[in-house]
This record gives sequence, structure tokens and C-alpha cells, in this order.
Amino acid sequence: MRARVRDRRGSATATAWVVTIVATAASAYALDAIAAGAGVLLAGSGLLSGLDAGVLLLVLAASYVAWGAGLRVNLRANWALLQATGTSTNALSKAAHDLARRRGTSERTGRGAAGAGYVGTEVAKEVPYYAGAFGAALTDAVSSADAIVFLAGANLGAAAYEYGLARLTGVFLRRRSPA
Repeated sequence: MRARVRDRRGSATATAWVVTIVATAASAYALDAIAAGAGVLLAGSGLLSGLDAGVLLLVLAASYVAWGAGLRVNLRANWALLQATGTSTNALSKAAHDLARRRGTSERTGRGAAGAGYVGTEVAKEVPYYAGAFGAALTDAVSSADAIVFLAGANLGAAAYEYGLARLTGVFLRRRSPA
């Protein structure tokens, strides 16, 4: 009987990991498509053309504030998803969460670990955007101002994505739980 209980738990754990990995891949692709599309749309729109570098840097900073706010909302939704289902839309977040649980840490530490895993992944995803934007700015085809506008747009797209994913997660959890 004990082996059967262990098998069910092992099966549930494996299922949670499969769901998490699929959700992580889908989330990464969706985020990149939305963020890159928003960056290209803002840069191509000409909406911010002619602004001086200082103003563009303020716009970029404001876009990071928006992205951070969206990320914060999504971190709460991800924590609720981890608590309710043992799954996540971010594999590193789940791994940190599971490790903290195995070590018997406090809920606060587990939440911090899951959040750090999530944020760490999101920050690492920024590297290709900066490399691409500033690599393109090294050519004659794209100005550094256009690169900054692209990054601001990408951040705004990422903010919208984070809010949207948090909302979808909330809807999923409400429909899943009995009323």
C-alpha cells in the first residue's frame, strides 16, 4: 500500500513537471512574440521620434516600472498556482519552490525562492533584447534612439503579457476550485 501511495505521488509530481515545462515553453514563446511585436510597433510608429535622449531614457525607465508592476501581479498569480496545483508557468520558479519545500523552509522563504526563480528567468530573457537592439544600433540602419524606443515598447508588451497571464491564471484557478 505504501508503494502505491508513493507511485501516485511520483506520478503526480511527474505530471506537474510536464505541465510546468509545457507551460514554460508556451509562456516564453508568447512573451517573446508579444514583447518583440510591441517593441517593433512602437519603434515603427514614429510616436516617440524626435524626443531627446534624456526623455527617451525616462520613457525606458517608466516602461521598466510598468513591466515590474505586471511582473509583481504575475508573481502573486504564480504563487497561487504553485500552492493550488504544484505547477507553474516558469520551470525555475517551480524548481526553487520544490527545493524550498523539500528543505522544510517557511512559506515566506518558499515564496521568495519561487519569486527569485521567476524573476531571474525574466531578467535573463532581457539579454537578447539588449543584444539585438544595440547590435542593430551599431549599424547605420537603426539609431540608438530607435533601439531605446524598441526596448520601451518591448517592456510595455511584456507588462501587458504579465498582467494577462496573471489574469488567465486567476480565471483558471477560480474555475478549478469548487465554489
